[in-house]
Amino acid sequence: MSDKLVFTNRRLGQIEVDPDTLLHFPAGMLGFSELKRFVLLPHRPGNPFYWLVPVHSADVAFVVVNPEHFFPEYLPKPTNDQLAPLNLSDDREHNLGMMVVISFHDGLPTANLRAPIILDLANRRGVQAVQIGNEFPTRAALVAQPQAPAASSAE
Repeated sequence: MSDKLVFTNRRLGQIEVDPDTLLHFPAGMLGFSELKRFVLLPHRPGNPFYWLVPVHSADVAFVVVNPEHFFPEYLPKPTNDQLAPLNLSDDREHNLGMMVVISFHDGLPTANLRAPIILDLANRRGVQAVQIGNEFPTRAALVAQPQAPAASSAE
């Protein structure tokens, strides 16, 4: 009998992982509160993108990236209430990671900086910490949008 967890995702096919690598999201993700267990898989070696794949839904897979690769000044401020499901204790150091969900708008990749995913890697727990206000966009361009050529004026 295998110690591996095997499940299928429509986009990624059959996935086999060690159950100890699963991430538990006690509150799920925005719009997917019923999905609690995820696996984080690299897209390709050397590529900054990852797949955040729920174990119990073959139809869902999120493309995520560490925002440091594209937005080095990005610093969201999750509240204590948002971080509570991580069960962080004051008496130890925590290895927190952050990811943002990537989607496409007008054919170009964008990052949702308003709803970062905070990961406690040691305890394999995660939360999505929606930022209040308009400080962070929901569609921040990952690449500069091509500019239309300037119209030349004839004199």
